[in-house]
Amino acid sequence: MCAAPNPQTDRVTVQRRSRQTYGIALCLASALSFSALPFLANGAYRAGMGLTELLLVRFLVAAAALWVIVALRRTGRPPLRLVAIGLALGAVGYATQSALYFAALPYNGPSLNTLLLYTFPVVVFVVLLARGKERATRTRLIALALALAGVAVVLLGTGSGTLHPVGVALGLGTALAYAAYILIGDSVDAALDRITLSALVCTGAAATYILVSIASGGPSLDVRPAGWWWAGVLGLVATAFALSAFFAGMRLVGPASASIISCVEPVATVLIGVSLFSDRLGPLQLLGAVAVVTAVVLLQWRPPTRVAQIGGHGSAGHSPEGSG
Repeated sequence: MCAAPNPQTDRVTVQRRSRQTYGIALCLASALSFSALPFLANGAYRAGMGLTELLLVRFLVAAAALWVIVALRRTGRPPLRLVAIGLALGAVGYATQSALYFAALPYNGPSLNTLLLYTFPVVVFVVLLARGKERATRTRLIALALALAGVAVVLLGTGSGTLHPVGVALGLGTALAYAAYILIGDSVDAALDRITLSALVCTGAAATYILVSIASGGPSLDVRPAGWWWAGVLGLVATAFALSAFFAGMRLVGPASASIISCVEPVATVLIGVSLFSDRLGPLQLLGAVAVVTAVVLLQWRPPTRVAQIGGHGSAGHSPEGSG
């Protein structure tokens, strides 16, 4: 005999599925925004902007935009302890990740460097498994394998390059720094609004590059107007929006799923490059892109009989309630 439908349980199930879908959409929007970063950066470089100046403008613009949003939303003043954590997360974690990534580019080139960076979902997943905050379900393991294999196929198939030991070390260091940044960011008190956290992170990163700029003799102002425009768009789209969307999405789906979903970013970067520079993707590269999309779909799917028993993102220890 079938049990009678429970409207309250059904409503909770629908709400959790809705949060899951919304969280995945936010992570995808973040990945697509981040995918524009190298093209915006190249535009700024062509206009005469240096690396330090670009990162400084990027984080200053992003911080300013995010603080305006925080002020308009009137979320209240967070405790000083959380403020310190957010600033340190940007000043050390995000600033370090950015520096390592750009330092590795001359050695590896964009494709190989991005491939090394996108080993970070493995680091995040393994750490969460070791801490008992993730379960090695068949679906999640398949999604992880598909995502990483898809990224590898797409990126390695778009060019050739020799792995330089220094470049490999810097690239893997970028992945470790980004994984630590994600894990620490997810552990920040849920009471701290995600937009506020993003603003603190960008402020901390901006402070780091202000110090770097001063130590190197001050920023160069010999930049054409187009350079400032490209850097400003990078700060608004590929930093402020992308970062806040990632934090908000991670709150809903958990850090492991958010990390795997972000594997869409390098695939999107390659596809943008193909459309802009008339490159061609072979059958294997198309297969790799399909693998990444399939991984995202697998992460969203939940057996109907289990949805009511698990959190909105399927990770123990994370609440799906509320996002920034």
